[in-house]
Amino acid sequence: MSRTTASSDVASPLHADASSPEFVPRRWLETLARAGGHWPNIAIGCALLSTLVLLAQAWSIARLAQGVAIERESLMTLWPAIAVLAASLSLRGALGGLRSYAGTRASQQIRRRLRERLLQRFAELGPLWVHRQHRASLANRVWDQVESLHGYYADFRPQTRLAGLIPLLLLAVVFPLNWAAGLILAITAPLVPIFMILVGIAARKRSREQFQEMDRMGRHFMDLLTGLKTLKLFGSARRGAQVEAVSHAFRKRTMRVLRLAFLSSTVLEFFTAVSIALLAVYLGFHFLGHLQFGTWDEAPLTLQTALFILVLAPEFYQPLRELGVHYHAKAEAEAAALDLAPIVGATPFSRQQTPDDVNTAPPRSATRPIALSTLRLQDVSVRHAGQLPDTPPALGPLSLQITAGERIAITGCSGAGKSTLLNLLLGFVEVADGMLSLNGHPLTQGLPAGTATWVGQETVVLSGTLADNLRLAKPQASDDELEAALAKADLATWHASLPHGLATPLGEGGQPLSGGQARRLSLARAFLHDAPLVLLDEPTASLDAESEARVIRALQRLGEDRTLLLLTHRPELLPLCQRLIRLEGGRLVEDRHLQATSPRGDA
Repeated sequence: MSRTTASSDVASPLHADASSPEFVPRRWLETLARAGGHWPNIAIGCALLSTLVLLAQAWSIARLAQGVAIERESLMTLWPAIAVLAASLSLRGALGGLRSYAGTRASQQIRRRLRERLLQRFAELGPLWVHRQHRASLANRVWDQVESLHGYYADFRPQTRLAGLIPLLLLAVVFPLNWAAGLILAITAPLVPIFMILVGIAARKRSREQFQEMDRMGRHFMDLLTGLKTLKLFGSARRGAQVEAVSHAFRKRTMRVLRLAFLSSTVLEFFTAVSIALLAVYLGFHFLGHLQFGTWDEAPLTLQTALFILVLAPEFYQPLRELGVHYHAKAEAEAAALDLAPIVGATPFSRQQTPDDVNTAPPRSATRPIALSTLRLQDVSVRHAGQLPDTPPALGPLSLQITAGERIAITGCSGAGKSTLLNLLLGFVEVADGMLSLNGHPLTQGLPAGTATWVGQETVVLSGTLADNLRLAKPQASDDELEAALAKADLATWHASLPHGLATPLGEGGQPLSGGQARRLSLARAFLHDAPLVLLDEPTASLDAESEARVIRALQRLGEDRTLLLLTHRPELLPLCQRLIRLEGGRLVEDRHLQATSPRGDA
């Protein structure tokens, strides 16, 4: 079946640039932002346009106050200011809603692309790496950690641009009116980002601790649910104390993060209030005649100008305040980046190939499988990630030649290297020494995609129709091809009994499958995929005698014009094979031809 291969380090597939001490989470988050399209720029544009509308709103408020309190103007002369105020309020509300929508859309696109890339990387790294990860950890990465990026892209990242642009725009408006007021705003503004930096150092650390605690809680619950049957059999199903302890630890971590976020917001509000009060005190003393400075031409400061500046003052600090409010989103995102970046790489959406992508890119022959003539292993050795150099390899040195059409049984005790050999051929582990070649051409990453089909002991049945499950092996297959594959896999009678035929739903809530039916469903997929080499891992394990006989009949048909490699301990499968290979300690200890006999269950 089509697949891409993993990186050389299966146990820890970290990209060198993402795992190095020089890795900067902020830069990695910026590379993801490219998937947001034009929505981030739309959000920023709406905020800037709203600031321009704010100038009209501030003017209308100041004009109304000046006209009513000082000049005693009639309502008829003030109606233009009233109309501008109503229009500006409505327009700012609409722009605020559009900005929020654009930020959310950008975040959705980025998170969707990142989840797709994560799932793609899981497939590239292969089953060995996935099986070594806890299922709760994988789910936590795909859902919770990716979800934690929402606040960063929807709120914090656009706000970092606005926190610099909007204050500069307002300063450009205030300074020509009163340089003292502009100076007060310019001097007090840095207090907010300085405090944010101090808070951010602690927030990132606590956010990462919260992710770790969430991962631990998920692992605990998953282990508890998985082993619930065993715990109940031994009378240990009541484990409320342990569940309560894990939940309490996670709750404490969460409250620490929230406490820090609330504290930062309170302090930011305090600094903002003090700064606005300082500006108001200056303007008040200026009107009282105690602070006669700040104007450019020594002209007296009017009430309209003072109110205009005071209305703009809260909006001057508002971008900085919002940046502080959303600063915890940056801490959460950077904590998630430290865990996700080593998996997806430092440039997950880059179109240019990185050195690691060279190892994981699918071969050019992915859509055109190469016919198998001769598969040869010459002094091949395989070492698992983290294995010490002075320890024996997991497989090898092994020399072996397989020719087209052979049906080979591979036997050996547990740990003999059988599964490692299959993973080597599938490209999930790499050759440490020696050479693997196909038809005389050396291979560096296992067999080309489409050349081999793998049938394991466990059949994955997805929630979907029978046709959907079969088309995993050949998406463009017609209904006739699906029915022919079912017949070859000895499932024709079962298919005929289904209430809706190929449209019958399987999986959770659908048509149940017995162990033998599920195994033959895997064989039907192998018939559909029609690869020249079929790798089978204990195809009749845990089956009753009748189901085993049906699987053997299907295997006979599967091996008529294909090369079969069967990992098995079952003597009932040996009559299917022409050759027996026995491994021990990763080495070849027996390679002999078998006498052709009729296997049990042959029709």
